[in-house]
Order: sequence, then C-alpha cells, then structure tokens
Amino acid sequence: MADGTSEVPLESAPPVAAPPPRRFSLVVTVFCSIVVALYIGLLGRPLIEPRVSPLAELDRPADSLDRLITRELDLRAAMRGGLRWEWRLYRALSGDEDPVAEATGWFEEVLDADPSPAAELSHAVLLGESGRTEKASEEISRWDADSDVDQRMARWVSAAYLGPPPAAEAGRAMITEISTQRPSNWFTNTLVKRIAARIGDTGARARAEAAILARGRALLFRARLLMAVSLALVLLGVAAGVWMLARRPPGPIADAPLPPIWTGGEGYALFVRALGAPQAIALAAFVILRRETGLGSLIGMAADLPLFLWVIGYLRARGSSMRDAMGLWPDRRRWSTLAAVWLVLVAVALLGDALIELASGYLRLKTHWTDGFTEELLWSSRRRVFLESFDASVWAPIVEEITFRGLLYGTLRTRLAMWPAALLSAAIFTLPHGYALAGSASVFLSGILWAVAYERTRSVLPGLLAHSANNALSTAWTLAMLR
Repeated sequence: MADGTSEVPLESAPPVAAPPPRRFSLVVTVFCSIVVALYIGLLGRPLIEPRVSPLAELDRPADSLDRLITRELDLRAAMRGGLRWEWRLYRALSGDEDPVAEATGWFEEVLDADPSPAAELSHAVLLGESGRTEKASEEISRWDADSDVDQRMARWVSAAYLGPPPAAEAGRAMITEISTQRPSNWFTNTLVKRIAARIGDTGARARAEAAILARGRALLFRARLLMAVSLALVLLGVAAGVWMLARRPPGPIADAPLPPIWTGGEGYALFVRALGAPQAIALAAFVILRRETGLGSLIGMAADLPLFLWVIGYLRARGSSMRDAMGLWPDRRRWSTLAAVWLVLVAVALLGDALIELASGYLRLKTHWTDGFTEELLWSSRRRVFLESFDASVWAPIVEEITFRGLLYGTLRTRLAMWPAALLSAAIFTLPHGYALAGSASVFLSGILWAVAYERTRSVLPGLLAHSANNALSTAWTLAMLR
C-alpha cells in the first residue's frame, strides 16, 4: 500500500455451529413410554377385541341406552311418514338394521351388567314389539314376586302382549297408571298404544301415537338442520377444491420445515412426553381426589399444559418457536388458501364418513352403541356440558394436532417419506380413540388427511381447524338428538 504497510487478509467468520441436541431425562422418557404403551393398548382394545363390553366405562348405561333407543325410534316413526328419499337415505346410512331387534340384544347386555326395573320393562316391551311373546312371558315370570313395582310392570306387559286382553275398565286404569308413573317416551307410549288397541280405546291409542310423532318431528327438524349444515360444508368444500384446481398449485401457506429441526430421538422424547405425561398427571389427580369432582374436563385440559412447556422450551433452545416450527400463523396473503384447504378437508372427511357408514351397512359390520358415545353430554349440568364441548371442539384438536401431526408425523418424516409417515401416524392416532372398526376407519382417514395437509401446506393449522369442525359437528349431533 502507499504507506508501506502490507495488507493483512481478513479471515472469514467461522460458521455458526448448530445447537447441540437436547438431552432428555432417560428416566422420564422411559416412564412416559410405558404410560403411552398402556394408554394406546387399553383404549385400542375394542379394535383388537371387539367382544369386550365397554359398559364399565359408563356411569348410567341403562339410562343412556334408554335415551338412545327412544330417540332413535321416535325419529324413525316421524321419518316413515316424511319424505321417501330421506327415509331411504337414513336407512342406508344407519345400516337398515331392525332397531327393535338390535336394541333387544343391547338391553340384554345392560341387564347382565346393571339390572334395574326400568331396563327390565324396556326389554320386555322390545320383546313384545318384535313378536317374541314367549320370551317376554319367560322374562316377566322371573321378576320379583314380592316387589310391587315388578308385579305392576308384569301386569302392564301382559295386558299389552300376552294372553287375552284385559277388561276395558282395567285396561283404561292401567293406561292411566302407566302414563302417570312412567316418563313420556317411546316405551311408555308404545305400551299404552298396545293396551289401548287391545281394549278398543281408539282415543288413547291416537294420543299415544301422536306423542311419538310429535317428539319424532322435533328430532327430525333438528336432524334436517344439522344435515343442511353438513351439506353446505360439503358443497363449499367442492367449490373450494374447484377454485384451487383452477388456479396454479396453491403451495404452502407457512414455512414449517419438514423434516423438522429436531432429530428422531428428540422427537420421540417430546412425543411420549406429550402423550404420556398428561395421562399420568390426570390419573394421579383423580386418585388423590378419590371422588368425582365434576371437574374432569378442567383437570384433563390442565394436565395437557406441560406439553406446551416442553415443546416451547425445546424450540426456544433451538432458536425457534411453535409458530415457526409448525406453521401456526400463516402469511396473511395465504389466508384465502387456508380457508379453501380447510373446507376441502372438512368436505372430504364428511364424504368419507358417509361412505364408511354405507360400507359398514353393506358389509353388516356391527357397531356397539357405546362406540364414540359421550355420556357426559346427556346427563351433566350445563356447566359441565359447556366444558366438555369446549374440550372436544377446541382444546382437544389443538393438543392432538400438535402431538400427532406436529410431533409424531414430523418425527416420522425424519426417517420416512410422506405417505409411509402419514399412514403410520394415522394408525397410531387411531388407537387411543378406542373405537371399533367403523369408528376407527373414520379416525384413520382423518389422520391421513390432516398429515398430508400438514405436508402440503407446511402448517398444522388446516388440519387443526378441520379437526375442530369435525368434533364440533359430532358434539352438536349428540346434543341435538340425545340431550
């Protein structure tokens, strides 16, 4: 240089080293792995052993079955006199089984586990309605001869189905007795209708039939409203799919890396903690409390909070966040694509469920009435129903999408291509739900859809929103038709 000094070349900056792998406690990982194995195995048992009765999981099996059957038979009575195509579609989707014969077998199972006078009467009425009068006679002959309630019910069943009809005055007295002592439902009205028909009381028979139809029409209105919502979502999903196909490929809506930033071992440690720790915490809480608190949903949601602490802490140590690692907040310019993908996912899931129902009916696949049954929505207080609905429709989709798509699917993608990872993660996602074959097929299909959506859009948000919509519709059906 001009001043006589020699120029010293600048050294290039050393590359920034990647953060070292996170060290997870081996003891905690092993413990959570054991909990996850037990959790998945026990809840997946109905799929592996369909003959195992799940009645022990219910607090009020007889009342719950009674509600399910009375609403089903009320609805069918209204639909038979309604639109022909609607009745045919309903029978196709419900399997076209004889509901009276099917309910008879279910009540026999309930009576073995939880005998009660109300369940005995309902079972006897179903036997009479299915023409099995000899079986009904045997049934009531075993009722307690020293119980006034049992003997009164035996007289009612005999007057409706067995032997010669009672005298007109005696029959009218029994109709009054039944109407004042039994709740107004399908079983009560059917019993009254049969006695009235046998003694020639056309007025009492017409009133009983009108009561069944009135309840059935109210249920039919609700069912049509929910079907209209479902159909609208399907049509919107089809339109959204056409819109996306007409444009250039939509591409990702966020930038979540797949494979993710964690290793397979780190992802496994996070996944078993996310799935196993909440189960262990909730179980410990219920054991310590030693009684039903009415706060089951709150305790369950609170037990999920460590998931966020673990994942956020891990990602922060790696210089990332849940928003970036799982695409939880898309670019504003891609919100229209997010909405379109969400609608397509919802539509495909609804159509897939309908096809699964049709296939189950065609193949005569039996589904137990408790499969997917949420008893709390029927009998709990409004506060608990709100918490249960919030848990199912909002909280559970958030937790499950982060756990099964964000962590599990992402971790599988460190070793597998998209489709093997999607299929395996969907299978693991299906087992903890504890459903039988048809219900499991629906969950498996949804798990595949949401994993592929995560891969294509680089965001768990479309699957999360579709998951929430799916659970919200299911909850709405239960509340509208059974609550």
